[in-house]
Amino acid sequence: MISNKSLMAMLIIGLSLFFVTSFGIFNRLSGDVSSILFNSLGYTNKWSRTYGPSWLVNMNSNIGSFGSKELVFIISTIFFSYLAVTNRKIDALKFAITVIISLMFIVLVKYINSEKETVTIKEIFTETLANFPSGHTFISTVLYPSIAYLLLKENTFPRLKRFYFISAVSIVLVVGMSRVMGGGHTVTEVIAGWSLGISWFALIKFILFRKSNNKNL
Repeated sequence: MISNKSLMAMLIIGLSLFFVTSFGIFNRLSGDVSSILFNSLGYTNKWSRTYGPSWLVNMNSNIGSFGSKELVFIISTIFFSYLAVTNRKIDALKFAITVIISLMFIVLVKYINSEKETVTIKEIFTETLANFPSGHTFISTVLYPSIAYLLLKENTFPRLKRFYFISAVSIVLVVGMSRVMGGGHTVTEVIAGWSLGISWFALIKFILFRKSNNKNL
């Protein structure tokens, strides 16, 4: 139930926010949040830059893993299989294309933002090319709304539709927050991941599902 106008608005707003974020408009906020976390929780130990006790670090890591390449692969495979066995092979193909090109796109963006002269395969798979933008946040912003979007297409129950939407948004938010709380990324890098993810989600849906959008699905 996302119209073409809504997707275009998401694309423009997302790109605009990503553009201003790349110029450091949220850097002061990032510094303030980091100071608050340090003053409230302290570093886990003298060798790390994670905040709070070990159990909090592990919790943030577990939440953030919803945007990791391993869990993304597992969840994507399960949902792709679900679409395939329910005779939605076209949607399954479009979903697979969405996930694959999204992963390729974020690697390209990180490569562009990397300050390293040479890049190795290991750095690509371990997601250490660049911190900007947050890769976990980006891919979760694309993946989970995409799953909700495809589930919404086959349901007419308003409450169930709200459940799918709220669930997807909640996962996206907590993944981003966990990346900040866990010390893996700054607020700037997470906002960049959110904004780029929103615009990329809108672009993919506009291209792959344009006919469906014209029917208000």
